[in-house]
Parts: sequence; C-alpha cells; structure tokens
Amino acid sequence: MVEYDYRTVKIAGELTTAPAFYADRSSIKKWEPPYDNVEITTEEIALIVNRILEQTNDAFKIFFE
Repeated sequence: MVEYDYRTVKIAGELTTAPAFYADRSSIKKWEPPYDNVEITTEEIALIVNRILEQTNDAFKIFFE
C-alpha cells in the first residue's frame, strides 16, 4: 500500500529475503476506496514510481518490473 497525496494505491509484487521488493508496475491501475472509481493516469504512475524510488534507502530496495 502506497499513499500518494491523499489517495492510496495497492501495488502487487514479491518480497524477497534480500530484503527487496519487486513491484509489478502494471498492477498500478486504480486507487483504493473511496477513489476506486478513478483510474490512475500514466503520468501519475510515473510520479508514484519516481517518488517511491526517491524515498527508498539502501537497507531496503524496491525494483519495478
């Protein structure tokens, strides 16, 4: 679950023991309720991914596929 501005999106992926999370970029489609009727735009997806990658530290890596 990732919060972006005032909305939340669930990103599917796989957590490994490295520790690392391999996120499925294609799973970013719709916001969680109460905004679940609003699709996430391509521009918003890029902003979400960039913000996540900027906030990732060296102790825990996130990779988008």
